[in-house]
Amino acid sequence: MERAVAIKKLGKLLGKRLGYRVDRDAPDAETRAAVQRQLPGLRAAEQQVEAAMDARRAALLAADPEYQALAAAFQLARDGRQAAVAATSRYRITVGVSGVFFHVKAQGDSWEDVIAQMAKRAVVS
Repeated sequence: MERAVAIKKLGKLLGKRLGYRVDRDAPDAETRAAVQRQLPGLRAAEQQVEAAMDARRAALLAADPEYQALAAAFQLARDGRQAAVAATSRYRITVGVSGVFFHVKAQGDSWEDVIAQMAKRAVVS
């Protein structure tokens, strides 16, 4: 089928927002099928080499005392940061709307804070 005829038919099916692209370098159906049949073997080879690489990395890093010290320090620093982030996200009072999910409308350390936030939202809306 010619491109002009095909585009005209597709335009009737898809409307004015029709778009298309042509890839002249794309493989044909037979080549795609041949490559598809090779994929399981290629994936198995990739997984085998990846497992060997991961084992080697683990052995090298386990034997490196400097890396182990850095990894421990990193874990302590990450735990401290995560605790600080968690503390900044917690409020004594949270008000919202229940449904399938709980939708938070206001948060604060006192009822007055929460009511002031809700009043401000009412004025804005």
